[in-house]
Amino acid sequence: MNKHLACIAGLIAAVALVPVSSASSMDSVKEKAGGLMSGGSSGGGGSLLSSLSSGSFDLGSMSNVAGVLGYCQEQGYSKSATQTAKDKLLGKLGGQDKASEDEGYQQGMSGILKGKEEGKSFDLSSLKDKMGEKVCGTIADKAMSSLMGG
Repeated sequence: MNKHLACIAGLIAAVALVPVSSASSMDSVKEKAGGLMSGGSSGGGGSLLSSLSSGSFDLGSMSNVAGVLGYCQEQGYSKSATQTAKDKLLGKLGGQDKASEDEGYQQGMSGILKGKEEGKSFDLSSLKDKMGEKVCGTIADKAMSSLMGG
């Protein structure tokens, strides 16, 4: 009888712990999601999108933005607006060959978007699928309006 009671007590304890571990893993998921939307190390796409849309992040050099748009194309985030903006920026910079010599362009091609303000930058390498498309489209639109004047 004591063995039977011990088994039942063990089973009750195991069942009681399941919700605690589930809650713990849900907290972990919430933290990761929060990091993605707030610009934490998990991504920052939501934060960048918000900063670009609100105007709190000003695009840096034309060469860096052209490189970033090239990066967006390589990642498959490209839309026609991205190609158009990239082509116009490269034209203003003297073409692909000349832009390729620029450090800002090279950083952009590796997924680093630099801002006007010193120290402000975003690494786009952690973006995935739809967020990448949204961010790259917003960068292209912002480049057309702020760097190209329309």
